[in-house]
Amino acid sequence: MNYNQTVVRWGTTGTPLVFLHYFGGSANSWQWVAEELRADYQCIALNLPGFGGTQPLEKPSIETFTDWLAQTLKQLNLYNPVLIGHSMSGKLALNAAAAYPKLISSVILVAPSPPTQEPMEEEERQRMLNHPNKKEAETTVEQSSNRRLNNKQKSLAIETQLVVNHQTWKWWLLEGMNHSISDQLSKITIPVHLLASSDDPVIPINLLQKDLKVLPQDVKEVITQDIGHLIPLEAPKWLAIEIRQLVNAG
Repeated sequence: MNYNQTVVRWGTTGTPLVFLHYFGGSANSWQWVAEELRADYQCIALNLPGFGGTQPLEKPSIETFTDWLAQTLKQLNLYNPVLIGHSMSGKLALNAAAAYPKLISSVILVAPSPPTQEPMEEEERQRMLNHPNKKEAETTVEQSSNRRLNNKQKSLAIETQLVVNHQTWKWWLLEGMNHSISDQLSKITIPVHLLASSDDPVIPINLLQKDLKVLPQDVKEVITQDIGHLIPLEAPKWLAIEIRQLVNAG
């Protein structure tokens, strides 16, 4: 597998959809969703700095990740795409919408990290700080998902964790997930949508709904059941259908 690509593409025509992966994932974590959408949309998935084998940021922060994202969109001549952020990248997508309102047409949050602070027991944090460790990566995948992943999906979910830059990994667990951007949400003027599961074992749905009430506009919510946190891997067809409906509705 090539871990030196910042950008992975599927499809060449239609509305550009920019996919941002979860903590421990990579651009290829979106491949099953993109395969469902590539006939009608430009699907562009990014490997964030420090993930997927890409060069890490010298000083990772919510702000430096946001600036990197804006610069990358400009370099790719992607103006007004739909920005789709899963988990960690949900927080990054919201911050980008606040900081660069003219660069993005709308945001779709998929089981996002809350704009305030993402809850995690200290014992679990310490377990995950034991990185890279294949056994712990397997445990993380098992604990995060409710539906059985096929062999390719499970192998990818484990492998992508192991190649994350260690300093970037530590930053998110110790700082990034606790960094609140709630004071920035009032600046967001573009549509924001939420796709999530009430059975997500990682992110409580009630916390998301509470945090997103700070937004100046109503958030369209699509809440499902039975699916875990790794929605792009567990239920790519369902997710693709919901993304398609949101994008087509404008």
